[in-house]
Amino acid sequence: MRKSREDSIHSQTYIMEALSALLHEHKLQDITVTAICKKAGVARVTFYKYYRNVYDVVQASVDEIVQQFLKEVDSLDPYESMQLIIEYIIEGFVSAQKPSGKLIDSNISNMMLDYLNYTMEKVFQADITHDHDMSRMQILFLAGGIFNIVTDWIKRGSRESPQALAAKIYEILPYGTTDTRNLANS
Repeated sequence: MRKSREDSIHSQTYIMEALSALLHEHKLQDITVTAICKKAGVARVTFYKYYRNVYDVVQASVDEIVQQFLKEVDSLDPYESMQLIIEYIIEGFVSAQKPSGKLIDSNISNMMLDYLNYTMEKVFQADITHDHDMSRMQILFLAGGIFNIVTDWIKRGSRESPQALAAKIYEILPYGTTDTRNLANS
């Protein structure tokens, strides 16, 4: 990898890590580009080379989490591994729990829900072993339910383990089934 490309990746990583660290201390709307640059050890010109504003950094960070999640679930059959997929979703929120809580408090939850919708669509589209019989509406319903439960769980202090929460969500899937194909056939 060329040195300039490597420096670019490092700068972007430092900026995203700085935002994450600042979210542990401040609300998103109180974080400035200057504060991020100071924490990341980069110049403002470097920040603006990659991002227009603080929200662009949030979006880049969430993009990274989504891509990592998709890699983790790539080989899973969503119909046979739904509880594990739900667990991975919860763990994605947990990995940045305090920042996620701050983002939810900052009304960025719509963006986070959009990403979860996108992610769930990708999970079901990648499933080539079945006939792709889940409609977009069903996927949105499933993703919205999971998102609301996980958001509430974070707001309540994440008392249960991610595994216990995933099991509870899995139990309340339509018809109490262990197979989400019933969702698609209803």
